[in-house]
Amino acid sequence: MDGFKNIEIKNFRGIDHLKIDDFSRVNILLGQDSSGKSSVLECLLLVMGMSNPDLPQTINSIRSRNYSGFADLTYIFHRLDLKTAPEISSELFDKTKRHLSLELTYVFDEKSQPDLQNGQIPTSETKTFLNTLKMLFDVESGQQKSTHECSLTVNQQGLISGKKLAEGYLEKNSVAYLSSDLTAGNPANDLVELAKRRLKDTVTEQLKHFDSRITALEILNNVAYVGLEGLDQLLAVNMQGDGLRRYLNIVAASANPINNILLIDEIENGLHYSAYKKLWEAIFALATTTNKQVFVTTHSKETLSRLNEMLEEHPEYQQEMRLYTLANTPIKGHQAYKYTFDGLSGACENDVELRGLGKVKAF
Repeated sequence: MDGFKNIEIKNFRGIDHLKIDDFSRVNILLGQDSSGKSSVLECLLLVMGMSNPDLPQTINSIRSRNYSGFADLTYIFHRLDLKTAPEISSELFDKTKRHLSLELTYVFDEKSQPDLQNGQIPTSETKTFLNTLKMLFDVESGQQKSTHECSLTVNQQGLISGKKLAEGYLEKNSVAYLSSDLTAGNPANDLVELAKRRLKDTVTEQLKHFDSRITALEILNNVAYVGLEGLDQLLAVNMQGDGLRRYLNIVAASANPINNILLIDEIENGLHYSAYKKLWEAIFALATTTNKQVFVTTHSKETLSRLNEMLEEHPEYQQEMRLYTLANTPIKGHQAYKYTFDGLSGACENDVELRGLGKVKAF
């Protein structure tokens, strides 16, 4: 299995320092509101997309559920302190090590300062705003280590005036991110890829677990449609309830072999509790089939209960699960408390709360 063995985060959003170790195939992140669950998913996405200078703004837009401008990148910095660089380090199962740091700075750019003529040296008055995001990263594999930089520069209107890509670096991993926003996400790309590989029927069968009336799944003009027993025409999925859309988005992304890492924020959103168990079963089965690593956040106790029931019925998946409760403790700061299946099972049996420990602090 490709993917993360561990991750260490410094100075990212509300996290001053957090290290999580011993990841497995399916990893569930728990914690109180603002404990850093979504931030961990964002860091996983960033360290796998560290050659894409557009990614930090994209992540901010996903979080805000609206367009996020360049100035909003300050929210990525812990306590909004631009002097302290956010850093993300990770080790993968293939023993490759990655390190990424982010920097907001000013870089003189003739395109963003058109009034400066003929090589005129910019004065201190020229530096009126931070106009450049730099992503500095290195990859270490065995005795070889490569260092790279990519950046994004904007003008005074906030429009992109320059973009520098990381020369000589090609990312081999493909990460799919499913946000908690039920109105976002379109499974069409995943379904088209599955159709090309003649794997679309796998998703159709999984949808029947959600609604036994479903007989067909089709993609027409980049829109997903389902057929239902007793109806002569297909129905657009995006016109159905939140539950079906959410279930399809997750199952399609899980089934797509192109995605070797899948990130799911607030998995329970839009779903009735009766769907949790089948969805967990689908995630584990498809992740195993496609050799995929999955990260999930949740704050639903019912979701954990259904996960435990599914794992009891499928012991072959028990060693493939890790569960982490994130908390900001008064003495040790941010910590991740790890549980395997035995810990989850014992907590469910004795009604022990796993979702939050200690007092959580925001920015």
